[in-house]
Amino acid sequence: MERNQEALKRRLVELAFEITGEGELGEDQDYDVYLTSPLPELGVDSLTALELAVHLEREFGTRLEEQELTQIRTLEDIVRFVEARGA
Repeated sequence: MERNQEALKRRLVELAFEITGEGELGEDQDYDVYLTSPLPELGVDSLTALELAVHLEREFGTRLEEQELTQIRTLEDIVRFVEARGA
């Protein structure tokens, strides 16, 4: 589970960068700081969050409901929703 969680966290940061074009995650870079950053600081707005959710569903099989999307403030929030579903 821990390994899957780390993979999820890293992939979320990578997706955020890919979708927004706001930066790049290096191999040795600490991505945890990005997980707790407010989404606007990462260049993620409401449309980008929706796109991120679509990618998440495709890659991890976890669907975020519209009401959950409105509660997301950080990438770590997404991790919590995924963990709550046992994915």
